[in-house]
Amino acid sequence: MTNPSILILPGDGIGPEVMKEVRKVIDWYGKNLRLGFDVSEDLVGGIAYDTHGTPLHDSTLEKAQEVDAVLLGAVGGPDYDNLDFSVKPERGLLRLRKEMDLFANLRPAQCFNALADFSSLKTEVVSGLDIMIVRELTSGIYFGEPRGIIKEGNERVGINTQRYT
Repeated sequence: MTNPSILILPGDGIGPEVMKEVRKVIDWYGKNLRLGFDVSEDLVGGIAYDTHGTPLHDSTLEKAQEVDAVLLGAVGGPDYDNLDFSVKPERGLLRLRKEMDLFANLRPAQCFNALADFSSLKTEVVSGLDIMIVRELTSGIYFGEPRGIIKEGNERVGINTQRYT
């Protein structure tokens, strides 16, 4: 039996730092529980743009479609604010979502009791918090058409269509 395969896409900013810790957890499972994974890494976001001129190279997308799981770090940052919309780091993330036909983003939120006093929210609100936020990814402003910037008289007008499915 082969090991499950994971593609790590660290991304930009804090992404590589977080994924370095994720890698430690994966390695711990292999060492302590003999639960092995075939792990590979590639580029997405700003670092992919710096390297390939695109926020998601076709070969990275192919790898993502072949593995069992993709772990994605943060993308973007102030260094990329002035890029053309078509090559902004976030376009890599959106392309992954669209091409892989992903339908939900799972965002677990936990607050450990030892950290509850450090929250900006009241301790009694966050103490023991353990929820899963499911964010739908198949419609909305990400993929709505038409979109773009048009000229109306002397003004530039931005259009983003909110799409519901």
